[in-house]
Amino acid sequence: MDYHLLVCDDDQLQAKNIATLLKMSSIILEEDDIHPNVDLIATDAASILDYLESNPDLTNIVAFLDIQLDENKQSQAGLALAQQIQKKHRNAQIIFITTHEELAFLTFQRRINPLDYIVKTTDQRKLQRRLTETLELAIRHLNQFYIQTHTFKYKIGTRIINVNFNKILYITTTKFPHKLKIVTINGQGEFSGNIKDVEQNYSFFFKASQSALINPQNIESINTKSRIVTFINGDKIKFSRSRTKELNKIYKEKL
Repeated sequence: MDYHLLVCDDDQLQAKNIATLLKMSSIILEEDDIHPNVDLIATDAASILDYLESNPDLTNIVAFLDIQLDENKQSQAGLALAQQIQKKHRNAQIIFITTHEELAFLTFQRRINPLDYIVKTTDQRKLQRRLTETLELAIRHLNQFYIQTHTFKYKIGTRIINVNFNKILYITTTKFPHKLKIVTINGQGEFSGNIKDVEQNYSFFFKASQSALINPQNIESINTKSRIVTFINGDKIKFSRSRTKELNKIYKEKL
């Protein structure tokens, strides 16, 4: 998985130094098949915001920001930038790097909730180690967020199974009460559950009928006359007449 690192410090030399250290950290983490990349080195907030505006689909963002982004000692531009980043990307990981340790409390006043607050030091080895540790933590947080938003979790006996949403075809009720069937690209299984609960907890499913939730991404075709949806593995499911218009719209958008 790729991770996008943004660096912003009004001191260009400091910004480049932080970026260089982060690139070294990335090399270390790539040994574990983690791929962080320094996308942008900026000296002002506008450059960061313009980049995000030009790349609206960007995910897995880790931003390393100085709190004071100009010569004004009272400046809190970095805090404002952090708020705007989190407004656009709620799972973005914010790390402040600054010489002004006393400004840390302002992040809590503004409810920014940064991942870390690193005080600049001339000890490059110490700074390198801290950046690597913090970047690794940021990536763990992003991975956890990804699992929560892109996977379906269910339990069989004592086993908890996480399935990537992209691999799920559909979930249906069975003839047994409180028993559901899940069909994926790799196979199928049954687990205890209620289809209404699944619908409420996982918004990425489309409710095709009272007894079936489907993954629109894995639809091969739909027949609005017979009200049959066919999946990429050849399976077919009947959908409710009341769901025809919305399902047809979703299918056309997918094409």
